[in-house]
Amino acid sequence: MSSQYPQGRASSPDARRQQFVVMNLLLRAVAAMYTIDELFQWLCYAFIEHFQIELIEFWTPLLTPARTSVLHLRTMLPRDPNLPEQITYNEQMLLIAQRFAFEQRPIQTFAIEMLFPPQQVSLLHQHACHYCLGGFMSSPVLLPAPPATPGPQEPLPFALTYLFLVGYQPPPELQQAITMLLRQAIGLATQRGLLLHPPVPGSAVPGPGSRAALAGPPGATARTPGPGRQSQPVPLTALIPRRKEDAELLTSENPFARSAAIADKRARRLHGAIDGLQSIAELVQSTGMELADVLAALQILVKMRRVELVDPDGRLVSAERLFES
Repeated sequence: MSSQYPQGRASSPDARRQQFVVMNLLLRAVAAMYTIDELFQWLCYAFIEHFQIELIEFWTPLLTPARTSVLHLRTMLPRDPNLPEQITYNEQMLLIAQRFAFEQRPIQTFAIEMLFPPQQVSLLHQHACHYCLGGFMSSPVLLPAPPATPGPQEPLPFALTYLFLVGYQPPPELQQAITMLLRQAIGLATQRGLLLHPPVPGSAVPGPGSRAALAGPPGATARTPGPGRQSQPVPLTALIPRRKEDAELLTSENPFARSAAIADKRARRLHGAIDGLQSIAELVQSTGMELADVLAALQILVKMRRVELVDPDGRLVSAERLFES
């Protein structure tokens, strides 16, 4: 049986460009999501469409009735809906997911011959699956239990094991794009209340979809973590640009120096929208600009020393994060 897909399709996409496209779409889509499973499903569709992935599996921990934690297939999506289940969901897939969960490495790439028995390799090749990217990601937040889980379930510490099967040899840019997008998605899910902060001792944990979880803390003081809340990496899109005045401009005798021209249209437009309150994600929405354009404009403004970046708690952040390749 030959592959049902044309051989020319198994080529590497422009991962860096597609990363910005997916992130821009996610910033808009996450506002309409009410569960982490909606986000997982959305990510699968987006990765398959924009990165030409053949199969995606997200595995998360689950409590058994005996109160032991096991690895649970949370979300699975094949590019080809006719992909046989004996290929996608079997003991070997579980063993591979357990391996990545145990090793806890960010992301690795293997030819499928290194992971699967020969019979399964042959079946996977027939469906354009030649390489496997797998990794593990965690965060100091809580993951709500899957829907329709039997018995009482409590949120568990967030841990995600992921498998991506592709038809082309994955370049480093694809690994970087997947890692960055998953990290950004976790940050957005936490902001949205799809993932929960560890409770303050003596308080109840808000359930997913509750008013407290979805709305988040009201007012400007909501940006400050409460007592007992663990710190976690702030996603790039949660950083807040803030205007600054260059000391040389302020002391210049030239009366026009303070309003030195910003030649780039995108940078000029973004500079006018920066109010010191909106995050990068919020500026994308309020300006209608694409995420890639906002980041490019910020690079210009940072080099001109017209803006600086702070985290949601007001701490200054190195702008070098904008220039990561």
